[in-house]
Amino acid sequence: MRNLKLTLAYDGTEFHGWQIQPNLPTVQGTLKEALEKLLNHAVNVTGSGRTDAGVHAQGQVANVETIRSIDTDAVLRGANALLPPGIRVWQVEEVRLDFHARRSARSKTYEYHIWRQHIVSPFHCRYVYAFPYEMDARAVDEASRHFVGTHDFTSFCATATTVEDRVRTIFETTWQRSPEEWIFRIRGNGFLQYMVRTIVGTLLYVGTGKLRPQELPPIFEERDRRRAGPCVPSQGLHLICVDY
Repeated sequence: MRNLKLTLAYDGTEFHGWQIQPNLPTVQGTLKEALEKLLNHAVNVTGSGRTDAGVHAQGQVANVETIRSIDTDAVLRGANALLPPGIRVWQVEEVRLDFHARRSARSKTYEYHIWRQHIVSPFHCRYVYAFPYEMDARAVDEASRHFVGTHDFTSFCATATTVEDRVRTIFETTWQRSPEEWIFRIRGNGFLQYMVRTIVGTLLYVGTGKLRPQELPPIFEERDRRRAGPCVPSQGLHLICVDY
């Protein structure tokens, strides 16, 4: 038995998220189908985590076990030949049998892309959230620092989540700004459903004066989703990389 680690990118627009769903196109399902054709046996594709419908990835990681002796370069070429253009495998590596794409991950980095102009090019609209309104960058930066550290993120995740342990550690948050685009980058040891998108929505509330930075600590403490900002649309969210 061999264990293969795949690093891949995808445009999430046409997929109903990462996780396999009956009768719906998903990234995991499409990758599984391609690898089963290539390896000529059933496989289980394990991802580093789920991305929701419409979310993109530049550096998603998955692993798959196979009994085939096909070399990694052939797997790379064969997988990309069988996959649709919206999914590309960047790298295939043989790893230890105990490597697990999700459990072995040490951190993940996401970016959220906010388009700051009133008109969005058709070549960008699938990958950004248009928010052209005036914002206070200093207030946003001050608020962003409150997310760094170990916190209970109940107020910043989907109310329907079944995960009981909602404590996560955020290592850093940064902003890259230009007149056209603001990019929020966040790195942490794990993320709950809708967590990044709700953090961004809350920061946009701060930027437009609907919340003050000093109001964030009580929002953490109250563990009430209704106290935080909205969950922004999925198309602006990108999984950048997973560290092991």
